[in-house]
Amino acid sequence: MTVPHETSFVKLGNKSIQLTVGGEGPPLLYLHSAGGETEWTRFHDMLAQSFKVYLPAHPGFDNSDGLDEIHSAADYAWHYVDLLNELGLDNVPVVGFSLGGWIGMELAILRPSLVSKLVLVNSAGIRVEGVPMAELFIDELDKLRELLFFDPNSPYVEEAMPLSFEDSRILLWLKAREATARVGWNPYLHNPNLPKHLFRIECPTKIIWGRNDQLLPLGIGEFLEKEIPNATLQIFEETGHMLPFERAEDFTAATKSFLLG
Repeated sequence: MTVPHETSFVKLGNKSIQLTVGGEGPPLLYLHSAGGETEWTRFHDMLAQSFKVYLPAHPGFDNSDGLDEIHSAADYAWHYVDLLNELGLDNVPVVGFSLGGWIGMELAILRPSLVSKLVLVNSAGIRVEGVPMAELFIDELDKLRELLFFDPNSPYVEEAMPLSFEDSRILLWLKAREATARVGWNPYLHNPNLPKHLFRIECPTKIIWGRNDQLLPLGIGEFLEKEIPNATLQIFEETGHMLPFERAEDFTAATKSFLLG
């Protein structure tokens, strides 16, 4: 890790929101996945070499409170309307991974002027007929690892998730799962009304997907490419759901090329 970064807390109504900021350059909002990658990672560091990266923890994740005010992904999107206003940010690129991609789509629909460009990485939020999604809420960590990664024995697995229930990160991981279940349990990982609003996403959109994503299969990304007006899809071969961890260099290179191009 080479880019200096700092974690502080932002008071937002009744909520206290954990926010890590690092890098110099134009602002970039990173919306994390259900896994809760709220600590500064390799790919945050790579993005921060070209952007000032804003990495908030969603309410209910890590040390951000306010989960009692969240009942849907749309509530998370309204939360980010307020947070961007508090930070004085407008017309910024948004990078959303999985759950974060879902929130990013909802945000771009609610407030188009806030999102200049949108990057969706193996995004949740859409259910496509004939494209079965796998079960995320399972307790066996070995099975979850096999579900999420192309190579479950990759050294990047330990970076992304706890390997056992003795891992010091397990409590934060369980907390993240609880927050995800609040918005993604039923309906499962999608908003039934979202497809009919995708045409409202006005900004250029880059969709990045792992060919071997078992949790949210590629068919969802292909559907998003067709339904979002100004969208392009890039597929990463031999890559599972945890694409930013498995392919950090390629992911950040594709993201920078799109956002700075």
